[in-house]
Amino acid sequence: MVFHIDMDSYFASVEQQARPYLRGKPIVVSGRPDIFSVVAAASKEAKRYGIRSGMTTWEAQKLCPHVIFVPGDPDKYETLTRRFLDILIRYTPMVELYSIDEVFLEASQEAPRYGGPLALAQAIQQDFRQELGECLTCSIGLAPNKLLAKLASEKAKPGGIHWIRPDQVPAVLAHTPVEAVTGIGPRIAKRLAHMGIWTLADLGRFPEPYLRRVFGVYGAVLALWGRGVDPTPLRPYWQEEEVKSVGHSHALPHGLRHPEGARAVLLYLCEKTARRLRAKGLAGRVVHYALRDEHMGVSTAQHALDSPTDNADTIFQTALDLIHAHGGFPPQTTLVGVRVGALQPQKEAPRPLFPQDQRRERLQQALDRIRDRYGEEAILRGTTYTCQVLVGATGGMGKQKEIALARKGADR
Repeated sequence: MVFHIDMDSYFASVEQQARPYLRGKPIVVSGRPDIFSVVAAASKEAKRYGIRSGMTTWEAQKLCPHVIFVPGDPDKYETLTRRFLDILIRYTPMVELYSIDEVFLEASQEAPRYGGPLALAQAIQQDFRQELGECLTCSIGLAPNKLLAKLASEKAKPGGIHWIRPDQVPAVLAHTPVEAVTGIGPRIAKRLAHMGIWTLADLGRFPEPYLRRVFGVYGAVLALWGRGVDPTPLRPYWQEEEVKSVGHSHALPHGLRHPEGARAVLLYLCEKTARRLRAKGLAGRVVHYALRDEHMGVSTAQHALDSPTDNADTIFQTALDLIHAHGGFPPQTTLVGVRVGALQPQKEAPRPLFPQDQRRERLQQALDRIRDRYGEEAILRGTTYTCQVLVGATGGMGKQKEIALARKGADR
């Protein structure tokens, strides 16, 4: 018995719980309220006007002229995630933190003690209301596996419970469009439609060898999904491995989907990555980049440095050289990512010998002290200012692995 627990309008609900004057009003969590940016989350009231995550703030304001824009606060959302994770672990240790506002848990053994799966789901919702606040609601899907549980939670929104029993699976597959499954994007859905496949049941009836010829290894996964089978195991938080690399990636808003915009985002992500490395006392030798174009094509490559680094400029120049060596930025870049691996303690890394390198290290230490005291935005690079404002609403909110590791450490 797998549960998928999805927090409703999470960032917006957290803001409404923290600030009572926002309750019952259409609000949008975005970047700075005084400029155009992207909707990170919309409250339940805003969604009634058709406002959805990912649209621009000017589109949201057009749909609802009296909408209230609230700047995002990732630290606040991370704190609430830690709190609801603590509640769930009281019921079962088999909890997988899927994202900052989504959790899978397996409760086959525990459910009978609470009167069955439905009673357990109701108990979880009640604990959330009592311990997190009335505004923090969740939708819960129950099913035999993670794929079906996620589909069930979509049916339960907002704030409900939906149970897909084994005998109901064929009917669910017959009525579920392929694009409803996480992992089947518009591009793949379009290719499937050209093959006469519109629902999961269509996908399940299609010959697997042909799917493998068209989609490669991914075709075998599609064939399983079409039969309502999900081979992905539930990975509880206490099985999370220690961090072997540090990095960031970000989907680009439309205003930055050009080479210069992507370059600025790359520099911004390199700065965030280097800052996290230094905060953890780490340095790394292998720099890896990832780019995605408008057709969902992905370009990746990596390069090993002669010595480990925690410097943003070094990471950026290495990634930039790799990108140019592999054809440059796509004309329409939709995602940029950078990661540093082969980590080791920074104190074991060679010290800079040349005066210019020593000066650069002292400058970086000074910048870190300023940001530690006055905040991350106390001092910014001019070349990354615009992209920091545009991606600030959603950046830094995918810390589920770090949260899981922190909880694992607390258990120890």
